Amino acid sequence: MNRAIIPAVAVFALVLAVFGSSAIAVQQPATGRAPVDERARVSVVCPNVAGTANPTAVAAGSPDGNLATASLTRPDQATPVTTTLQVATAVTAPVVVSAPRLDLFSATSRTAATAGTDRGLSMTSCSRPTASQWFTGVTSSPDGSADVVLLNSDDQDATVDIAVYGPGGRVNAPGSRGIIVPARTRRVVPLGPLFSAEQAVSLQVSTSAGRVAALVRQRMLRNDRPAGTEWLPPTADPATALVIPGLPAGKGFRDLIVVNPGERTASVTLQVLGSGGPTAVPGFETLDLPPQASRIIPLGGALAEAPVGLRLSSEQKITAGVISGNGGSEDTADVSTQVATDVLSGPGVLALSPGGRVAPTLHLAAGSTEPVEVRVVVSSATRTLADTTVVVPGLADATLRLARAEDVLITIQPRTPAVVHASVAVRARLDDVIGISSLAIHPGSAAAALPPIRQDPGVAG
Repeated sequence: MNRAIIPAVAVFALVLAVFGSSAIAVQQPATGRAPVDERARVSVVCPNVAGTANPTAVAAGSPDGNLATASLTRPDQATPVTTTLQVATAVTAPVVVSAPRLDLFSATSRTAATAGTDRGLSMTSCSRPTASQWFTGVTSSPDGSADVVLLNSDDQDATVDIAVYGPGGRVNAPGSRGIIVPARTRRVVPLGPLFSAEQAVSLQVSTSAGRVAALVRQRMLRNDRPAGTEWLPPTADPATALVIPGLPAGKGFRDLIVVNPGERTASVTLQVLGSGGPTAVPGFETLDLPPQASRIIPLGGALAEAPVGLRLSSEQKITAGVISGNGGSEDTADVSTQVATDVLSGPGVLALSPGGRVAPTLHLAAGSTEPVEVRVVVSSATRTLADTTVVVPGLADATLRLARAEDVLITIQPRTPAVVHASVAVRARLDDVIGISSLAIHPGSAAAALPPIRQDPGVAG
């Protein structure tokens, strides 16, 4: 159907049908684009948390302005979104967000609660459906519970297997294979009935038929009381070199979890990427990781409470992530997750709705010895808040404190060929709890260029 002939009133009604009356449309896209090929679209699926006092919010944004949204149960009934950023603050079911294949776009999910089992700030970039995803730092023990959330937006059923890797190797988890996720549905798999492990483990969620978007819902406990909740997003696929950008500053634990899914022992070299370059972690310069095993390395005391990145290298393919605490007491604790991210060989974008006026921190980590220049454009509802270039030294993690704002679209583009990774850290006060969360910035189309940000004079200030 040609979207140009849809009456404006009908478009508005369709938007309300998916997002509700809380949808906020901001900042018009550039005009004069070529017609969009609706047959070549890619999508992500955004999770929601049911039964909380504070409902889930979903932010969806693209500098190109060709987004569409739909419910998970009816992905074929998509609603066009002709603005560059849209935020829905009362999402009660998973949302599918799609864009043309060559467009930059992002969607993120946020839930915040001041009390109860979901206490804390939970934010994540929405996931693309795929056949294999890796998760690290999953706790299924008296210290926390975890659910694997499987989202199938396709027209065919998916069959899912969950492989569990612990310190001693593969963990027996009866019932973790052949899990059927019907077409256009969500299935939640509690891990408690499948296995219990004293230490955090790593998971591979794979499909033998179809594909799914997967996340892990983690709820931590301390003395049987809530101690922070988080979405665990997928980390990068196993590789011989990994970069984890954006470990947060401040007090609190920093636990690195590394998994070796291969059949041979992996000798892993670990470097801390600080503002001035790389340093070694005393006692953890190299790690020998047995085959098909996952190991926890506590780094909190070795990082001097500074914002840093991590670089891991090995002759065997590995993957990794970090679980971080906010340093709070039993009544105010919260956790966040930092994952290994893919290289930004081209521009990347993040739609961010932190739930209030906060100043997020952008982390840019250079994974090679060459410095890299990165252009950063941050736009609010009515104006450009920042348009600057950040120089990241080789093997370093540079931070940029963004302007205090609510809903923003962050667009970044490397100006020089180099290996750069990016994430955004958010800290927000939730009554007595300092909520913390991290969101990875994923690469967009390598063929796309950073578009000009044009202001719409019709948008009210």
